[in-house]
Amino acid sequence: MKWKELSGQERYQVVQMAREGKVPIKEICRSFGVSRQTLKTAMDKADQAAMEALIPKSPGRKGKSKAQAEAKAIKQEKDSLQKELDLWKQKYEIAMTFLDIHKKLLNGQGLSEQPEVPKGSGKKKKRKNLRNPRSAEPAGADRIGAKLAPKGDG
Repeated sequence: MKWKELSGQERYQVVQMAREGKVPIKEICRSFGVSRQTLKTAMDKADQAAMEALIPKSPGRKGKSKAQAEAKAIKQEKDSLQKELDLWKQKYEIAMTFLDIHKKLLNGQGLSEQPEVPKGSGKKKKRKNLRNPRSAEPAGADRIGAKLAPKGDG
């Protein structure tokens, strides 16, 4: 079987045979149709992969991928911009209200216009009692005494 036709596992077995030294490298190269340089490169790659596999890694799950991190950052920026847009809309409404008030003042219109309160809005008006109107006398000791006792000797 030729080197190009071998799977990764089979190539690894060939590299192991070359390392053990039971079969000369020249014969391995001839049998599998591979050059010494290609076999040496395969041995170096196997060593590199083994070292990378043994590097201590932090426990737990791997972090999010770059694409996920970028998507999250873009979403946060979008939310931030939406909040800023809402704030500017409020500022615009306030500015337009002030502009309307200014126009009314320039035209000589009053600002005492209050919006009509629809019926059943929850606020009740006190009715005046027309049957027994209160006297116009000021409240105080004289008023109380006058109702209790007649003036003069008594």
